[in-house]
This record gives sequence, structure tokens and C-alpha cells, in this order.
Amino acid sequence: MENRVNPEPYRWKEEYTVNIGIIDEQHKKFLEIINELKVIINGNTCKNNVSDIFFQLAYLIDHYFIKEEIYFKDLKYPNFDLHKSEHNQFIERIIQFQKDVQNDKPNLCLEIYQYLENWFDEHILKYDKEAVEYLKSKGVS
Repeated sequence: MENRVNPEPYRWKEEYTVNIGIIDEQHKKFLEIINELKVIINGNTCKNNVSDIFFQLAYLIDHYFIKEEIYFKDLKYPNFDLHKSEHNQFIERIIQFQKDVQNDKPNLCLEIYQYLENWFDEHILKYDKEAVEYLKSKGVS
């Protein structure tokens, strides 16, 4: 049986706002995915619903990571290579999670949830904040 997580949804906080539309949109979508995963874990419906989480993550990667990377590359963000490397590691981890589904790994949704929560705290709130300051200095809004 899956473990449970705090059922309270993550709510968007003003401190998360970076005032660059596409990036704020990406971060809000990421929180939506985490919140949906909470519901799946607490409803013990991982097997039936985890594919939808992967679909949403694939959309996020395809539509947001790539746009973010284009911004950074076009504006010659000095930490572009590191940022892109972080994105690539995220993608590799999501692919591994998909393999874990096929192998019926126990408590997988909880593991995905913990990974996504950590990614939000570490990458989005730290790496992206730093990058946003650079983008703003180049006139992006």
C-alpha cells in the first residue's frame, strides 16, 4: 500500500512569482502536477493514474523547458550549460520512473512526489530565480 502525504494542496505564494509570464506559468503547472500526485497517492490509485502524471510532465518538458532554454541561450545566460544539464538530469530521472512503472516498483508515486517536491524547492526556487534575475537584466518580462 502506498504511503500517504499531506493532503493539503500546495498553493501559489507571491514569493514564487518571478514576473516573467512563461516561467511563472511553468511553475504553476508544476505545482498542479505535484498536487495531482498527492491526490493519487492518498487515494491509493498510483497504478491507474501515474501515466497521466507522465503525460503532464512530458508536456511540461516539451513546452516549458525548451522555451526556457531558448530564452537563456538567446540571451547568453552565463550558466546556460549548468541549467540545461539540470533539465537533462530531470528528464533522465523521469524516464527512469517510467521504467520503474513497468517493473511494478512499490511506492513509486510517493518516490516521484518526493522527487518533484525536491525539484520545485531546489531547481525552481533557486536555479530559476537566479536565471530570472539575468533575464530581467536583459529586458525580458
